[in-house]
Amino acid sequence: MSSKVRVNMNVCDKITIVEVNQTPEGTFSVKVTSPCENVMEFASGLEELTLTDLTDKANSKVFDRMRVTKMSADCLVPAGILTAAWFEAGMIAKSLAKSKKNNNVEFIVD
Repeated sequence: MSSKVRVNMNVCDKITIVEVNQTPEGTFSVKVTSPCENVMEFASGLEELTLTDLTDKANSKVFDRMRVTKMSADCLVPAGILTAAWFEAGMIAKSLAKSKKNNNVEFIVD
């Protein structure tokens, strides 16, 4: 099975597609497609993730890449990668993903 998510960063008008496949060895193959140079720099080195990368923030390559790349702190792509991988790993139920469709951050401007 392949798990895909679309990350809509409306603030910068960029859309990123993340596709994750579980390998026979139990790791997760990650493919990121984005017009954003910072996202592609961030994704470099995240082509293969382990379960530890998905569940242990202190030892996760995803969080390490956030610290060492130009990725904006408010970019939703890291969460998108983790969400697609969690979905692929069975840590998010398919029925839940179908019924909820998305997570989002909403601006509240008074």
